[in-house]
Amino acid sequence: MRKAIAIPLLLAAATEGRDIASRATDCKDVHVFLARGNNEPYPGRQGKLITAICSGLSSCDYEDIQFYNPLESVYCDSVFEGAANGISQITAYNKACPDSKLVVSGYSQGGHVVGDILGGGGGTFFQDCVQGSNEGLNADSAPGNKIVAALIFGDTRHTANQPYNVLSGAGADGLFPRTAAMLANLVTYGDALHNYCVKEDPICAGGDVVADHLNYFDVYSDMAAAWVHERVNATEDSASTSTSASSTKTTKTKSTTTTEEATTTEEATTTESASEETTTESKSKTQSASATKTKSETTQVSSTTSDASSQTTAVTTASSASGSGSSASETTSAAEATTSDSSAGSRNSQLGAVLFALGAVLAF
Repeated sequence: MRKAIAIPLLLAAATEGRDIASRATDCKDVHVFLARGNNEPYPGRQGKLITAICSGLSSCDYEDIQFYNPLESVYCDSVFEGAANGISQITAYNKACPDSKLVVSGYSQGGHVVGDILGGGGGTFFQDCVQGSNEGLNADSAPGNKIVAALIFGDTRHTANQPYNVLSGAGADGLFPRTAAMLANLVTYGDALHNYCVKEDPICAGGDVVADHLNYFDVYSDMAAAWVHERVNATEDSASTSTSASSTKTTKTKSTTTTEEATTTEEATTTESASEETTTESKSKTQSASATKTKSETTQVSSTTSDASSQTTAVTTASSASGSGSSASETTSAAEATTSDSSAGSRNSQLGAVLFALGAVLAF
């Protein structure tokens, strides 16, 4: 199936120890980055999504975001590595292929990774591991502004009621909802981001149907791929419209300039002609008057000169006085879960068990 659409598989074993930024690049019109689920081989369940996306495009391929995430790995370390490598890989590809449109997709733990790539990451997660913070890509500058579609499925950090949430779990929180600052960053991607979650999914919505976390790509691949195609086509139409508008503006400017030049020439010709006629008429009248007059008349013309007094207006700019009071500094404190609470510890153990069980299933 993947051979039919010529999608190269960049397996982790093949790229281990290599410099991500130095890999050879064959530029495509659309390039997809995948972040896998915990303990999942590439492309894993997202293989169906990649097939659906690239089958509808003439120039498309994908690569795996590299991070080590088998069952025995520390969750926080895996996600941090995935976010760092994902940002490096996306940046490197955009540098080599600046005209390519980029798509980013992540599932389960990989959804956490993609969210961190876009919105920034960090926090405390399974087994009280602490993930270091990272800044997300800027949606307004390269390579962030080259991401035409970002997809997140079964996200461990799904947060309720966000404008980019999709499906029945849109109003539910996942295991570790994101902070306000991260959400604000994600919103900047606007229509380019979709976060898929069904309400029975135990990872993204606190549900109790494990199968619903596993079958996103059996059920929603075609729908998600159709949306990606819309996004790709929309950006192409936008670029075409921008070029057309620029060309029209240039044509109008040239036309206006030509008209103004023609008008100026016409006015100059008319003025010159009128001046010549006035001079001729004046000479004729003078000669006629000299011939007929028998005595001179002296007419004294008094001219009155009015002295205009100039007025000076003073403009005074009011400046705001600075107060002498000292400004209060604001501080924010981040609440951290403590291991002293037995119920929190119990929940944390249960979440770890759920992830472990899902990881075992994803391996096959």
